[in-house]
Amino acid sequence: MLLENLVLGRTVEINVYREEYRYHLVSKVESTSASRLCVTLIASNNKAFQFKPDDRIKIVYRDSEKIWEWDNVKAGVIKKGKASLHYFDIVDGGSSFNRRNAYRVTINQETMIGYYDQYGTTAKSSEMQKFDLSEEASAPPNLTVPQFVHGYVRDISETGVGICSNYEFNIDDGMFLNIQSHYGKLPVRAKVVRKADRNPAKHKYAKYYGCVLLQTDNKLSKYIFDIQRMAIKSQKEHEDEEELRKELKKLERGILYNKSKSAGSGLHIKGIKTVSDMEDKVKTMPRQKVEGIVTADEVQEREVKIRQRQKIEGIITEEEAREIEMKKEPVPRQKIEGIKTAADVEEEMKKRKENKEPSPAIEGIKTAGLK
Repeated sequence: MLLENLVLGRTVEINVYREEYRYHLVSKVESTSASRLCVTLIASNNKAFQFKPDDRIKIVYRDSEKIWEWDNVKAGVIKKGKASLHYFDIVDGGSSFNRRNAYRVTINQETMIGYYDQYGTTAKSSEMQKFDLSEEASAPPNLTVPQFVHGYVRDISETGVGICSNYEFNIDDGMFLNIQSHYGKLPVRAKVVRKADRNPAKHKYAKYYGCVLLQTDNKLSKYIFDIQRMAIKSQKEHEDEEELRKELKKLERGILYNKSKSAGSGLHIKGIKTVSDMEDKVKTMPRQKVEGIVTADEVQEREVKIRQRQKIEGIITEEEAREIEMKKEPVPRQKIEGIKTAADVEEEMKKRKENKEPSPAIEGIKTAGLK
């Protein structure tokens, strides 16, 4: 957004980050140029707010539903005629975001709300009213001592806080309080911008006040981010538990069944393995090879390969050769001339016995029948 498009007289917010604190200042647009914004002098008790060189300054301008920001601007005081103005030199085109995007966290903390009365008016302030030395001695004691009332912080964001109390505050009244955190006490100053009544029969505190933060500890942003992160984590865990509870309920009703008996893919619960899953894993797991041992699967595989071999004309496979060998009839032994086999001698002796022929004499050997 161009600075020239800022409406004259419209409110702008100035956030000053100084050391451990953030100051929230408010002023009105007096004049604009391409790179400079001039606003009504920011002063308290006729003393102008002094910007320091090390301050980190952010300008915030609200345009209907959008918020425009210019960060890291430089500030100072100039004179225009008889009036003194604060000016801010802008170095970039700024950025916009929706006001609703400011993350608000619920903390529901009991607290003590402090405020200072203002001299001559019923207004409340988050800071003690400053007096000249001549006036300070005559100032009423209640103006220099803070007043405290009970209340609690319902929610908080980087820019605002929701406070409940039974004390009656008015719009633009200021207050101060402490936010309890794991970083310790975080002091804040705030101003009421809206208020609403609550049902005292249902709530401990009957008044609700929407406040804009005027000054905060820099650790407040970290604290809000920590709560946001824990809330998101808790919500995610709750959603996971709810989903698991639903799936277990379906499991109890028998919707989860064995995938081997199901036409579809079984219902799975993240992180839980069914018996069917384990069986499938075992089936698909390759068996380990042991050296020297042939498994049944390997034998079956070899037989399948042999059966699947194609017949090649003129070539006999090893299996066919074994079959032929088993079917062959015994081949008679060939007769060798001049050599009698044991079977020949046995047959000849059998014939002689039948014919009662004497056994042939062997030279040099006497038989039992010779004299």
